[in-house]
Amino acid sequence: MRYSINSKVYQWNWDLITWEIKAITQKLSEQFLHSAEHLSEAEQTALVQTYLERARRIGELEGRIERLYSEKSETASTESASLQREIEALRSEQEAIRPTVEVIIEAQVATALRDQGITLFGRTFPPVWFTFTEPPKKLVVSPRGRILTAHYVMLVPELPADERDRVESAIFQEDNLSAYIANIGGLGAYPALVIDRASLDWVLSTVAHEWVHNYLTLFPLGLNYNTSAELTIMNETVADIVGEEIGRRVLERFYPDIAQELAEREAAAEREDREPSTFDFRKEMRHTREVVDQFLALGRIRDAEEYMEIRRLLFVENGYPIRKLNQAYFAFHGSYGTGPAASSPIGPKMEALRSLTPDVYTFLRVVRGFTSPDDLDRALQEWSKPSDGDSSSGHAVQ
Repeated sequence: MRYSINSKVYQWNWDLITWEIKAITQKLSEQFLHSAEHLSEAEQTALVQTYLERARRIGELEGRIERLYSEKSETASTESASLQREIEALRSEQEAIRPTVEVIIEAQVATALRDQGITLFGRTFPPVWFTFTEPPKKLVVSPRGRILTAHYVMLVPELPADERDRVESAIFQEDNLSAYIANIGGLGAYPALVIDRASLDWVLSTVAHEWVHNYLTLFPLGLNYNTSAELTIMNETVADIVGEEIGRRVLERFYPDIAQELAEREAAAEREDREPSTFDFRKEMRHTREVVDQFLALGRIRDAEEYMEIRRLLFVENGYPIRKLNQAYFAFHGSYGTGPAASSPIGPKMEALRSLTPDVYTFLRVVRGFTSPDDLDRALQEWSKPSDGDSSSGHAVQ
C-alpha cells in the first residue's frame, strides 16, 4: 500500500532534513543582522501589524488570480500579470522586514512562556524559533471502512491543484483508499513553519502551538507522537490548548487594543450563534462525523460517502468552501481533539484536565509524561480529588 501511494507522489515529496539545514543556516545569519533591540515596544508591535496587513493584501491578490482562472476569464492572463507584479513588489517589501518581525514575535511568545514559569534555568527551552514560509502540504490516507490515518506523506507547497486532485482520485480508484491533501497552517519542525496570511491572534497561537510540539519532543508524550492515533490526538490537543492560551496572553500584553476588539467580535459571534437561523459550523460538522461513524460501523461505506458529499455541499452553500469531505479529511482534522471534526473523547478530557490544573505550566508538567489514554484518565481522577483540608475539587501542585 505505501509503495503504491509513494510512487504516485515521489516527484512532489518535501524533504524535512534539507529544509531544516537551509532554514537553520538562514535563521542564524538573520538573527545577527536583524535585531529588534533598537526598536521601542510600540515600534515593534506596529512593525508586526504592518507586516501582517501586507501579508493579508498579498493573500487577497493571490485569491483574485485564482478566481480569474477558475472563472476562465478571457482577460485572465493580462489581469493576472498586473496583479502578479503588485504581489512581487509587496513581497519585496515583506522580505526586508520579515526577519525582524520573526524576532519580535519569538521574543513576545517567549515572554508569555516565561511569565507562566515554563523555563529551564530561567530561559525558554527550546528557544521559540519559527519562520514565515509556506508549509508543505500533507497527504493523508485512510481506509474507506474506518477513519484512521493509515499513511501520510509531506508534499511540496507548490503542488498544483490539478495534480492534487489527480493524486487523490488515483489513490481512491487504484488503491481503494480515501485520500485527502491538506493545506496546513504550521509545522513543528525546528524552526517551525508558519504561514503569514492570517490574523495576528491566529499567528501568535500557531507559533505557540508549534513551540509546544518542539517542547514535547523532549518528553514521552511528544516522543510517542505517531505511535498511535490516540497519542497523535493527545499531542495535538495539548498543543491546541496551550497554544491558544499563550497566544491570547501575548495578544493581551502586547496588543491590548486588538485583544479588546477580538473579545468584542467573539462576544457578538456567540450572541449570533444563539440565533436559531444561524448556521453553526461546529455543531453541523460534529453531527456529520457522528453520522459517518454510524454508517461505517454498520459497514455502509457507500452510504457514508454519499452522505459526506451531501453535507459538503451544505457547508459550501453556507459559506464554508470545503473542497473534499471524506474519511481521510476526518482522519486529518479529527486529530485535533478540540476541533469539530473530532469524535474522540480525548479532546474534552484534556480540556477538563486543564480546567483542574492551576496554570498552563502545571498542565504541561502533568501531560508531558503521558504514554497512553489511560494516563489521561488516571490524571483526571487524581486531579478531581479534593485536596487535604479542602472540600472543593482540585489537587495540590507537586
